[in-house]
Amino acid sequence: MSRIKHSINPPHIQPWIERVGKLILNFSAIELEAIHWYVQLSEQFHGITSITNKSFKSRVVDVLMFADERKVNETWRKASARTWNKALVLAELRNQIAHNPFVFAWSQSPETGLPDIQGIPNIKARKKSRTKWLVTPSELDSSIDLTAQVAELLAQLRQEWCAARDLGSVAPPKIKPRLTSRIRLRVEMAAYKFKAGFKN
Repeated sequence: MSRIKHSINPPHIQPWIERVGKLILNFSAIELEAIHWYVQLSEQFHGITSITNKSFKSRVVDVLMFADERKVNETWRKASARTWNKALVLAELRNQIAHNPFVFAWSQSPETGLPDIQGIPNIKARKKSRTKWLVTPSELDSSIDLTAQVAELLAQLRQEWCAARDLGSVAPPKIKPRLTSRIRLRVEMAAYKFKAGFKN
């Protein structure tokens, strides 16, 4: 443990700064989409403060319920559920990056050259999270691209829904989603997370 160092202005951290920054910025676009979806599909235009006070996961659960009740069609509903479930998995990685330290270490002594162990350990949520124990640069790179793709697809799906709404092709908002809708969404979310964890 004596060879594990904190990341306090080390010279080799620059590539990590760019990676972490890109992922956080890309995920902020997903956060914004969650608010857009919530407001548009629920038509609760005066509750922005209560929406933003919800956790990201709670907001997505509500969004999926609205999407289930006000879907354009079944293909759109399934694409929406699949994309938001990807966003939930990415949120776990975002949380790991935002709430854990960056560490570097040398596996051998003396400590010469660049450290051969670098990454962000999942210290705070190791037992319950499906993300890797140690996030590596290559995993960050692929997650950056995936986060951008998810944000773009959510925007496209939202625009498709808004166009259908403007044409009068979606159901009016409901005060409370049916129990069967909530149960189906929970099952779909659990199934997607299981598959995502199995692939890792």
